[in-house]
Amino acid sequence: MKERTGDKINQRMPIRKFLVGVNNAWFCNRYANDIGYNQYSDSRLWHDRYTDDLSHIDFSKSDPNPPRPLISEDPAILEHYFRTVSGLDIVRIWLFERLEGLCFDETQKVIGIDSEFLTNLKKILDTAQFYNMKVYFCLFDSWAIKYAPPRELPKSRVLSYRVWNSTVTQIMKSIIEYPELFINNVLNPLVEKLRDNPVLYGIDLMNEPEGMFKFNKIVLESSMHNYIKSCSIAIKQVLRTSVGCMSAKTAKSYSTLPIDFCDIHPYNKRARVDRYSSNKFNNKNCIIGECGYPVNLDFNRRKDNEVKTAEKFLINSFQNGYSACLVWGHDFTSDENKRSLIEWLKEFVRIMDSLEK
Repeated sequence: MKERTGDKINQRMPIRKFLVGVNNAWFCNRYANDIGYNQYSDSRLWHDRYTDDLSHIDFSKSDPNPPRPLISEDPAILEHYFRTVSGLDIVRIWLFERLEGLCFDETQKVIGIDSEFLTNLKKILDTAQFYNMKVYFCLFDSWAIKYAPPRELPKSRVLSYRVWNSTVTQIMKSIIEYPELFINNVLNPLVEKLRDNPVLYGIDLMNEPEGMFKFNKIVLESSMHNYIKSCSIAIKQVLRTSVGCMSAKTAKSYSTLPIDFCDIHPYNKRARVDRYSSNKFNNKNCIIGECGYPVNLDFNRRKDNEVKTAEKFLINSFQNGYSACLVWGHDFTSDENKRSLIEWLKEFVRIMDSLEK
């Protein structure tokens, strides 16, 4: 990271009623290994993929030698990223996706936070502050437990993948169903690290919880409710909390829980969002925490439409009364499309700022 001297960038922190942001859930392609070490990394599945016999590895046990985190290897990535999006208001980043950054004992009980993770977390916050941006952290990703062996994984390793996936799933399930250990050993220490930090916009307690109770049916919805309620109570009065839901229906039902604001993730070709109505969200503000053109549709059609769809989502979110809109920043069909969208978002912010002067 470059040496910083002199004043910070001459840009005020966002104070507008409507905020503009982007998702950078994980840095580069290092899902679950960008900020901290991961005791349940899948890296052993890919080691010398065509030659090694994996029968001697117990994938239900933690990895004794997980890969070094991306930011530790190359901290300049942070400087490059925040410089690229400087001028926007918020960036959303995932923390413990697929158990990254968490420490476990030999019985798979969570006992703390990886020290390297905390070091890199501070680097993220410091870099965001230098560029006068807010950070919206998300704790877990519900889709981390989905059983989906990569196509390029040799068939001889699918059984190992199944054991590894089952282990990650059971640990995630345990955290949701019995959140006390997580709250005491991870969430409370994390809150103390983040307390009074001017950069923090809020904490999303679970990315798209429907992934665990509706689509993959790993936990009951009542267990997810209890996890969200328990974590919110632990954080209350210190940090603002939310839950990034796939549907407005789920977000409305969660608005009765002790969260501070609501968050929905619409993905459709028409950039359609319903008009925000405070009474439907228990009089709590609601943001569009993710949005975009559906990523599972035809590649060429998505390439032609993903930028303008994201732009329409932002405009529709603004016109329909939401507090913020953070477009999805991953999985673009090209770097050119991603750059085009970021520049458009910055121009939108500049226009809004000029109108308020």
